[in-house]
Amino acid sequence: MPTPLVDLFLDAVRVNAPSLAERPMGQFVRRTLDGTAVRIVEDDTASLIKGDCGNLICIPPSFDSSKPAIALFAHLDTPRPTEGVRPVVSDTRIDSDGTTILGVDNRAGTCVLLHTLREAGRTNGSANYIVVFTVGEELGMLGSKHVNLAPYNVDKAFIFDCSRRPGTFISAAVGCSMYSATFLGRSSHAGVSPEKGIHAIRLAANALSRIPMGRHSPTMTSNVGTIRGGSATNIVPDSCFIEGEVRSFDPHAIEAHLQMLHTTFREVSEEGGGSVQFEAAVDFEPFTLDAASPVFAMTEKALRSIGLTPNPIEYLGGSDANTLNGRGIPAVNLGIGAQNPHGNDEFILLEDLHTSARLAAVLTSSTLNG
Repeated sequence: MPTPLVDLFLDAVRVNAPSLAERPMGQFVRRTLDGTAVRIVEDDTASLIKGDCGNLICIPPSFDSSKPAIALFAHLDTPRPTEGVRPVVSDTRIDSDGTTILGVDNRAGTCVLLHTLREAGRTNGSANYIVVFTVGEELGMLGSKHVNLAPYNVDKAFIFDCSRRPGTFISAAVGCSMYSATFLGRSSHAGVSPEKGIHAIRLAANALSRIPMGRHSPTMTSNVGTIRGGSATNIVPDSCFIEGEVRSFDPHAIEAHLQMLHTTFREVSEEGGGSVQFEAAVDFEPFTLDAASPVFAMTEKALRSIGLTPNPIEYLGGSDANTLNGRGIPAVNLGIGAQNPHGNDEFILLEDLHTSARLAAVLTSSTLNG
């Protein structure tokens, strides 16, 4: 049976707004809140990340910056385009027709929070809160790295972006470091004088054959995600570029793995007569929330108040919660049931969409916050 929230979600998933091209979704937010008393502030993140839209900070009329506030987060971008999406609604769930992603990550979170903002104008006694819609989340939480929450006195944040069903929340998440390596050889004619060249792609291949990839332990993974090199079939390639990542709850384990990679890549390159340029940087920090912390306690209280059993978990993915915790703002990522994210088979149960809206309503109510 259609509801205002379901209708809002179906309209939102039809908005094509992948990372760095979120302007159409930003306009959708403005249209949805048009006629309400919610004030929308767009920051200058677009210019910093070379996108077309900044973070949107939505401020309800009851907000008071002189008092501590909570912030509710969702992100405007999808990991892949949603152009041509055809939502399929059944009695229990919403899917795409299988030819595209549905965009449930993070249209579900976005719509839940938009719905909360629309409904807030019809009730009294709302808690002190703001809603933040970030950009570039799928590219490494770019928006939350730049959003300035200082003017809003935020001391807790709740992220509506976990694929687990409501009741589950992420209380600990890995950190991630990105790295790149450029293997340098020497070009020559591949037909006339291949022996004069140093094959950079072979250097990279040999190096990759010597390093572990995948799951190293229950709490650590690594991956090489891109590789490119060469310019023509008749030229021995003089360079090959790779990019990868390392994830772990332990920053020291990440650093040790990066040191191993650098050493291995250098040794293999030198054995083959070439060299390598290696760079690494932290993408996002790990976090672990104390079970006695206010944000943890508030999460459990909110979940129990709507009949759910709190289920804190450790998670090997990243979210805006990583960035915010790294910046000193305690943040928890809440399960909203956006299942099989990033795939053409992603879906959301209607029950979970409505339960997530109930959770947002409770978090922003004066009864929970006092």
